[in-house]
Amino acid sequence: MDEKPTPKHSDKLRRESIEAKPSDKLRKKPGTSGQVDPKSKPKPKTKAEKEALRQKKAAAKENRQIDKSIRRTEKTGLKLDNAREKLAAQKPQKPPGLGKKLSSAAAFEVKAKIHGKIHEVERENVGTEAAHRFEIVGEHAGHAASRHVKNRIRTRPARRVKKAEKKNIKANADRRFREMAKETPELKSNALKRHFHKKRVQKQFRKQANEAAKKAAKKTGKEAASLTGKAGKAVVNLIKKNPKVILILGMCLLIVVIVQSCAGMMLSIFSGFGSSVIGGTSYLAEDADIDEVELRYTEWETDLYLRALNAESTHGGYDEYRYYIDAPGHDPYALLAYLTAKYDNFTYAAVQAELQSIFNQQYALTFTPSMEIRYRTETRTGTGTNEDGSTYTYTYEVEVPYEWHILTVTLTARSFEGVIMPRLTTQDEQDRYALNMMFKGNRQYVGNPLGFNWLYYVSSNYGYRISPITGAKEYHTGVDVALPVGTQIFAGGAGTVIQSGNNGGYGLAILIDYGNGVQARYAHCSRLYYSVGQTVNAGDVIALSGDTGSSTGPHLHMEVIKDGRFLNPFFFIAGAVEY
Repeated sequence: MDEKPTPKHSDKLRRESIEAKPSDKLRKKPGTSGQVDPKSKPKPKTKAEKEALRQKKAAAKENRQIDKSIRRTEKTGLKLDNAREKLAAQKPQKPPGLGKKLSSAAAFEVKAKIHGKIHEVERENVGTEAAHRFEIVGEHAGHAASRHVKNRIRTRPARRVKKAEKKNIKANADRRFREMAKETPELKSNALKRHFHKKRVQKQFRKQANEAAKKAAKKTGKEAASLTGKAGKAVVNLIKKNPKVILILGMCLLIVVIVQSCAGMMLSIFSGFGSSVIGGTSYLAEDADIDEVELRYTEWETDLYLRALNAESTHGGYDEYRYYIDAPGHDPYALLAYLTAKYDNFTYAAVQAELQSIFNQQYALTFTPSMEIRYRTETRTGTGTNEDGSTYTYTYEVEVPYEWHILTVTLTARSFEGVIMPRLTTQDEQDRYALNMMFKGNRQYVGNPLGFNWLYYVSSNYGYRISPITGAKEYHTGVDVALPVGTQIFAGGAGTVIQSGNNGGYGLAILIDYGNGVQARYAHCSRLYYSVGQTVNAGDVIALSGDTGSSTGPHLHMEVIKDGRFLNPFFFIAGAVEY
């Protein structure tokens, strides 16, 4: 076989591969400039050299981590200082003034009036009722979102300080741990030990931060007291050096006395006007009479409703019962505003006849019997004769008329406002009625326990009702507000906890004594934050709403007790937002 010809350039490639290259010279001369082959670096040969090199790298890495931790500590400390400066510069929230309160009350009254008018006609149209419900939900969602955004804006500086403090404590703890680990290598030997040691260091820094804050507050107080003392000494020295100052101060004091005397005279002149304004916005009757009026009216409504529902037992003997029943109900604020505008400082005995007249005009219960002729199919038996003279039987059907007795039960409920408004015959009565509806009687002994207007969420009113559990008539000693489980409940003022814990049908409940014979109970909670004997302040979170005890769903049951008597929370617990 012939051999393949060799390419002409193969010899040239072979010579070039044998000849030395510049890169080979560089590899042989590490000291020369240019690229050096990393493989030419000396490597440690013994175990001791390898261990020394590893420790050197570990130490360098540890130093880098410590430097990084120091920079992080300085950075978080700077952010914390800036956040504290912004928090200190934040202006405190101002309480709403009289104008703001009046405008809020007027807006609430207008909104309540509009919703009341829609409520009167929405039963006639399912679409209108659904749209109205959707509108109310939308309004509540909008108000809740607005309150949430305002609260987030107001608390942003404080939240930033808290966040910066947390990061700074963590950075300081990390820095301290790394410095200690460098001195004590045993701390790095176990991951669990490292974790718990870091937690201990963080706890120490947190404690130091709290102590520093306390010392700063104490120092501020001492500086203020020192400044006051210095100012007093300066005033004494000024008087000693300038006796005329005493004469000037005496003349100023005389002017103040004269101004105060004039103001007292003006107050005496306008006292009648002021008392008439306050009287026009407040309920004038005693608490017991206010409670008795509402209690008796709800009892009449409940008895009437039960009469309608129990028609089969009280009017027996009918084949069919037809029910056309309006749900009874009235506006408690409208009832008290009407009686106050009409009778001023009334008693229940004095207005009982008027209440009965209003009730009879608002409700009408009728039992109307009727009879219908109906037909039913009956099967009967007949006999016949065959051709051979024998007899046989057969069946046939006939339509037989009969009487069908019906009792129609009709309970008609008129609008409560539509009944009472024509009875306010003078302009003065109408104006006083409007003022009482706006200010809700000014009898609120207990502050709002929720962060919103809870009047829209009442699921069961105070007074007599049909029990949702037993179906029998019962006295409901408070109001039920439908709430999701976990809603915060606030203290309605400064007081002392006198009951706290599981309380039978109340479930988890807390009872607070606010003084002057006023107590308030918050029941069916999911969690309680205060125990018996502890004191609370207005706005403190005392519990979370729930569904404990005798309950048919998540809600808050609120009660007001004054001198041992239950009162209607509608009149004696604030409904407007106060916190």
